[in-house]
Amino acid sequence: MSRRIVIIVLFCLLTSMLLAMSVDATTVKTSQLKGGRQYWWEAEDFNSRDATIMLLKGDAGNPLPNLPGAFGNNYIVHKSADMTTAVKGKAFLEYKINILSGGKYFVWVRASWARVADSRDHNSFYIQVNDKPDLGAFARHVNTIGDANWPAVFDKNNPWVWAGDSAQPVALQGLAGGGLTNGLAMEFKAGENVFMIYHREGDIDDSTMCTDVIMISTVDFVPTDADYKQASLAVESKSKLPITWGGIK
Repeated sequence: MSRRIVIIVLFCLLTSMLLAMSVDATTVKTSQLKGGRQYWWEAEDFNSRDATIMLLKGDAGNPLPNLPGAFGNNYIVHKSADMTTAVKGKAFLEYKINILSGGKYFVWVRASWARVADSRDHNSFYIQVNDKPDLGAFARHVNTIGDANWPAVFDKNNPWVWAGDSAQPVALQGLAGGGLTNGLAMEFKAGENVFMIYHREGDIDDSTMCTDVIMISTVDFVPTDADYKQASLAVESKSKLPITWGGIK
């Protein structure tokens, strides 16, 4: 068998492997901003969910069937009363994210909650990466998203905001423009990571929590809609192996 035929056969086998392994992976976009690397994905591109709590825009019983300004074709509505403890198998979204290298990443979320100016609650949820932290061990202002970048002016139709770590001084919580401008620091590993969102706050009214886009970054900064728009589809997001076609000879 000639060397050319061997290369073609290996290429076909590798292609088949990548396609086979892409079934269970979340579609991820990447960027390289501020001297770091970012991974972005749509909230509706989950691998599994509790469909009674984490609703898509078109699901029956969704109190917000058409909230303008979301990226993609959908977004997640957290429809439930407040929960103080995450419970395995309940009120969750699960994503399988493949990344090139492990270490500390900063989590940011494009979220919406208060569509009325006097409502500044129902704006956080729990995050778990590779089963850490343990269920029930979430701290209110450490392992939640919310409160980080309150808009100075509320728009009843489109208050989409990039929210980060809600661990901040009590004096700043809930103030317009208050809060920290840092993401939620969490540990990831090279290859596949299981990223979980657990419901904490929500309701069935105009102030219920919504999630649109999720981002993790090796360097911390406040992301923007323009940053997300310029990100490109990640080849490694389709495989459990961090392979790029440019490296295949």
